[in-house]
Parts: sequence; C-alpha cells; structure tokens
Amino acid sequence: MIMTLPSWLADGVFRLGLARRPRFVIVKVDEAPVESELLDAELYVEIRGGHLKWIHLRCPLCGEHIHLPMAGNERWRLSLDWLRRPTLMPSIWEKDTCGAHFFVRRGQILWCR
Repeated sequence: MIMTLPSWLADGVFRLGLARRPRFVIVKVDEAPVESELLDAELYVEIRGGHLKWIHLRCPLCGEHIHLPMAGNERWRLSLDWLRRPTLMPSIWEKDTCGAHFFVRRGQILWCR
C-alpha cells in the first residue's frame, strides 16, 4: 500500500508550486453527491460501510454526471500516488452522451482519439 500525504499537506505542495496541481483531486463522500453540486475539478469517491461503491465526476467535455462502479464484476480500479493524485483503470467512454473517451492518470485527463 502506498503512503499518501494528508490532503492539507498535498494542497500546500500544489499551492507552493512544488508540484503541478492535477485536474482532479479526490473527495471522499458517504453517499452519491447531488448532480448540481458536482464540481469540475473533483473526483468523488463514494464509500459506504467502509467499502468503495462508486466514483462520481463531471464529464470534462459535456458536464454530465459520470458514475463508475467500484464493486462487482465490471468495476473501475482507483489508485492514488503519494500526492493523492487519482488514476483510474480502464478508460472512461461516454457513449450515451457526448462521446468523450479519456483516461485519468495522476489526476490529469488523457484524451483518446
């Protein structure tokens, strides 16, 4: 298991310019966020009863609410580096809305062609 900095310390590293602030930062929540409250720069990790359930984020292309399962057979995997920058596997492909297809790596968006 990788050691991560407390969020206040990681924020300080970004604020001081010692590392580039990622596109997404992790926010832990107990239940699904209300769609109108989703912020563009936050990746919400829903944890219930100590178990990862869902990841919620706004589509970086159209702004729609994306929710990714963290449990079950068809789930995404989340990892954090020591600066709490998220990486998701596999890619995210919004086929039903705008067609956005991208990876989240170390908190940044990598677009697929």
